[in-house]
This record gives sequence, C-alpha cells and structure tokens, in this order.
Amino acid sequence: MNGLAPTIGGSRSGYGLRVRLDNPWGAKALAAGDFRCPCGHAEDAVGHAETEALAVRYARHQRDECPIPEIRERAARHYARLQQSLSKRRRK
Repeated sequence: MNGLAPTIGGSRSGYGLRVRLDNPWGAKALAAGDFRCPCGHAEDAVGHAETEALAVRYARHQRDECPIPEIRERAARHYARLQQSLSKRRRK
C-alpha cells in the first residue's frame, strides 16, 4: 500500500475491505479505500472510480487468486448468494 489509505482501524487494522467516503453529496468529496487479505496481498486507492474498482479487485482476489482455500471457498459462497439475490430482483 502506498497511497492515502483510510484511517479506519488505525495503522494495525485487521483484514478486509475498508472504504471511506467523506460527504458523498459534495463535488470535492474524497473517497479512499484499502484492503488486506490474510495471504498478505494489500492494495489501496483514492478517488471514487478507483475505490469502486478496488472493491471489485478485492472480491475477485478473494474468489479467484487467494492461495488460502478457506478464503476462496467463503468468497465463492458469498458470490453465489449475491448472484442469486440479483437474479431474484430481476424476476419481479
């Protein structure tokens, strides 16, 4: 991680995705995010589009690339529930 990371959790925060959006209605709002995986992979981003892309990369890393099988299995179950939820919304 080398950018402006959110201050959520301090310098020794746990694993997961953290996103900070200051004043979502302002034109000069700052969006920042970071993630850390138990496998050691970490990234951060600043800006609305970059933070949104970071969230997608986090989900893909955990589902497809993480070397820890338990993380991949949990992410695959989460993705399956998300797909099921989205397909139910479209049918109505």
